[in-house]
Amino acid sequence: MKKSVFAVLVLSFLSFELSAEEKAHTLSQAGSSTSRPRSAVKACPGFDINDPFSLSVRYSRGPRQGQCMNLFDYRPVQLLTPEEAKQYAEKAGLSEPQPGELWAANVWHKGKFHVVRIPDLAVEEVLFQIERFDPGIPIVDFLNKRRWFAAHAQVRFKLKPGMEATYIPQKLDDSSKPIQLSNIVFSSEAVRPKGESFGPLKGNNDHYGMAKRALSLEEAIDVSVRKLKHQIAQYPIKVTGTKDQMDRKRQDYLVSALQRGDKDFHTYQSGKPVYYNTKTKNCISDAIDIFDEISDYSHVSKASEKVAERSPREILGSLSARGLLGGKYPSVNREFGYPNY
Repeated sequence: MKKSVFAVLVLSFLSFELSAEEKAHTLSQAGSSTSRPRSAVKACPGFDINDPFSLSVRYSRGPRQGQCMNLFDYRPVQLLTPEEAKQYAEKAGLSEPQPGELWAANVWHKGKFHVVRIPDLAVEEVLFQIERFDPGIPIVDFLNKRRWFAAHAQVRFKLKPGMEATYIPQKLDDSSKPIQLSNIVFSSEAVRPKGESFGPLKGNNDHYGMAKRALSLEEAIDVSVRKLKHQIAQYPIKVTGTKDQMDRKRQDYLVSALQRGDKDFHTYQSGKPVYYNTKTKNCISDAIDIFDEISDYSHVSKASEKVAERSPREILGSLSARGLLGGKYPSVNREFGYPNY
């Protein structure tokens, strides 16, 4: 990578990687009014000077107020500016960004973050994924098998052949070649200390942040199917209209997912993290909100949603009420040759 590009990326990075109260000194030597973090402030674990989209943020309220949030592998996705996209294209030796393309950072794949380039009108299918799990408490697990109140929801965007996403290693000192993948998954997850199991009760009391994260399908399969041995059911999202209209609607859903994550990224950036709530702001509500942001139905509004519609037992009912259920689709396990645990 050319030194000039590296310098611009570093300066861009230093302008926004920490929360507002951690910024002070002017980059006078660079002729910029952008601020950098004070050296006296200790960065949180996971903060990386070579990653322009790294975050160092502390809990602003609740029982963990003042403690570092674990944003090493759970970060909100962020949309790139045209200038940032151009810099990463040059870093990776790719052609310049084209009109309509989507460029996003903090996409997790194979243990590291990537900047992803997605062509315009690339989405072939949108799949609502439901990963069922037991909370890990014997009596609760017993009840869960009968009442189904524990599950994770996320949204998969399957891209058209020949229009795959290009995954570019995000760190400035990572010269690995870009790769192309045909899926990207959006998953809102509780940000908690590394190694700590999720606790539904803690999720109601500001113990967890919320990260609207993006990851590769391969990463989702590796963790949820191979390691945790969960089953991930899939439900196609129904779109109607002409072929052009359907292509645009699917792409609009992708834009909605990216914009929602980008908004949270900038909230974290300002030192005001977004908080998870098991009942009212969780993976299910966030996944459904991707569609609520732009869908043209009027019979269901976010204002009229009930808490029950945000629970695992009501996921399919919520999608059906919106006219979003589009038929049958094999589970991820069956699609990729894993047992249906």
